Amino acid sequence: MVATAIWSWIDRKRTDYDQLYEWLRLFVRMTLAVAMISYGANKLFRMQFPEPPLYRYVDYYGNSSPMGLLWTFMGMSRAYSLFAGIAEMLGGLLLIVPRFTTLGALVTFAVMSNVLMLNLCYDVPRKIYSIHLVLMSLFLLLPDVRRLIDFFVLNRRTEPSPTVPLLTDKQLNRWALLLQFGIGAVMLVYCLNQAHGNAVKSATYLPPPIRGIWSVDEFVADGAVQPSLLTNTERWQRVIFDSPDTFYFQDMDSQIGHFTLALDPKSKTFTLAIPTKPHWKASFTYEDPGPDSMVLDGTLNGRHLKISLHRTDLGQFLLLNRGFNMINQTLLNR
Repeated sequence: MVATAIWSWIDRKRTDYDQLYEWLRLFVRMTLAVAMISYGANKLFRMQFPEPPLYRYVDYYGNSSPMGLLWTFMGMSRAYSLFAGIAEMLGGLLLIVPRFTTLGALVTFAVMSNVLMLNLCYDVPRKIYSIHLVLMSLFLLLPDVRRLIDFFVLNRRTEPSPTVPLLTDKQLNRWALLLQFGIGAVMLVYCLNQAHGNAVKSATYLPPPIRGIWSVDEFVADGAVQPSLLTNTERWQRVIFDSPDTFYFQDMDSQIGHFTLALDPKSKTFTLAIPTKPHWKASFTYEDPGPDSMVLDGTLNGRHLKISLHRTDLGQFLLLNRGFNMINQTLLNR
């Protein structure tokens, strides 16, 4: 504010800052365009909303955080995530072209208003940033508010808005336009490549023979068979192999826990760790006597465990077997 006051006093004879205003609009437009291209690329390659992890299918619905619930329902529908990504990408690409600024800002405002409400209502930690993106799109729309109201609301004729060049030299303006296109092309390639690499990394799962939800048939700790009781805190109900670096287990009271996993498929061994407890150790071997059964044998924090497992059929989950139905004869809302 002090700098503005001093600047305004020194430059008090100037009647307008139209050209400087165009540079400000250029900065906001390119910043917003890059953000939308980045978000759109992440959704196109299913990096932002990946397929839900397997433990979600056996965890209590009420154990989900609001953000976890949002990530689950967005990740369940590849088509909806793709649709959202295309809309964000479209807004970003339109903003790269000066002539399409108004259209790009309208698309971006519509998309980001929905994103802002999701962030606010599902407690996603991007609230302030999404507010900034919405305000940026509104800033770009400010010069055309009257024209938009005349056209869409009052059914009046509108005239083209006057354009103010960035520079006085026409050749330099052409180079500035080409530079904007170049920045857009570079960011498009970079964001798509980055999103694809991250999506491949996040979609890396354990090999099919071991990946899955495994129900515990027998749990033997230090030679004693642990009964299958809800009050038994020594026993596991399920073991879940999914991510290559995380081992999930479900207690008898259905609470989900996890350890850091390091698995060696060749030797059929794996170790578990707790990063905050360096002296805590666990190591197991696993045998697969049948295609849908497995035995774990090893030690966990000094206790010898032998666990017999059988694979849970994922087809039993309605989220996975419901499929798409254009016409529903009956309402199915569970």
